[in-house]
Amino acid sequence: MLHSIPRSSSLVSSSSILLRTLSCALVVGVGACASSNGGPAGSGGSGSGGSSTGSGGATASGGKSGSGGSGSGGSSTASGGAPGSGGAASGGSSASGGSSASGGSSATGGSSASGGTSASGGSGTGTGGASPGSGGSAGGGATGTASGGTSGGGASGTASGGTSGGGTSGTTGCPSPVMFCSGFEDAAQPAGTTYKVNAAPGEWTRDFAIDTTVKHGGNSSLRVKSGSDAGTSGSQYRMLAVPVTGTVFWARFWIRSDMDLGGEHNPFAMASPDDSPDKNNSVEFAEDVGIAFNTNDDVRWPEGYGRLMSGGTKPYVLPKDTWHCIELSFDSAQRVQQLYVAGKQLINATNYPSMTLTEKTFKFGFWTIHGPDRHVWYDDLAVAATRIGGCS
Repeated sequence: MLHSIPRSSSLVSSSSILLRTLSCALVVGVGACASSNGGPAGSGGSGSGGSSTGSGGATASGGKSGSGGSGSGGSSTASGGAPGSGGAASGGSSASGGSSASGGSSATGGSSASGGTSASGGSGTGTGGASPGSGGSAGGGATGTASGGTSGGGASGTASGGTSGGGTSGTTGCPSPVMFCSGFEDAAQPAGTTYKVNAAPGEWTRDFAIDTTVKHGGNSSLRVKSGSDAGTSGSQYRMLAVPVTGTVFWARFWIRSDMDLGGEHNPFAMASPDDSPDKNNSVEFAEDVGIAFNTNDDVRWPEGYGRLMSGGTKPYVLPKDTWHCIELSFDSAQRVQQLYVAGKQLINATNYPSMTLTEKTFKFGFWTIHGPDRHVWYDDLAVAATRIGGCS
């Protein structure tokens, strides 16, 4: 009788071990077997360089994580396989380099290092631009920010000098349309003006000059000469006249003097029936116990100034050696005359003058009626049908 010989369990176990050993020996050069006594991770981790699969099998002998963890560079599996001997892989899952320039967001070592949870180096910022660096798509962590940011030198830059250079020169605020406007930048007699001395035309430079040393804006102003200057006409009336249209007009100018403006009766500007050297039936912007309107010796002062009802005087004075912005409104039909100084209304003379006048010219300069004589400067003068502004 034939009897079956029982196989030893140890023999079977030894054979299995031998077969596995032989199988592992065949592939040991390229990696580990599918399972081993040890962990699931092989040594090596991710492959170096690009995204292709690195050499090595899926498992290796050793502990839970293979030594080395991920390889440098790419995101593919490196030699060593998933399970390996030892603890956490040195180097972590990310390789050096990464998608950013060298340095990336993670230094060499990756997310898990030997012995601990973090690789050496950490998440330092790499130098360079935002383009991927060498080593493939996953090296050095997920992303890396290059020094300098995504744009060099700031998002935008403003050219030196701003939007306009040097500002404007010449006349300030010429309206459109305009009856007359000048910044007195030309050495010639201002276009559109009439100069008369003793009812006869003459050479205007006898009583006026273009001054490049004293000016409000631009390069020069108009200076009215003092009667004591050499070569003047000797006339007390030293004014230029420009024609105006309509029954209402405005004049705006800057004025300056080497004496306070606010003494006895002397006109600086006026609305007149014609361009002759005559003040009758004119509405004068003058000094007459302070700044005032004067028409045939009928005077209007700023409220609370001039000859007071209670007696005495209180002149409104414009200090010398200072530019003052004057706005005048002449309304012949409604008989309303207005004065603004530095944008503030000082006089609103209604029902003034007592009779209706027809004014055809605007005159400016200086008329020495009571004196004393002085130098007076004008700049940026304009005449128009409506208020020009520009003082405030």
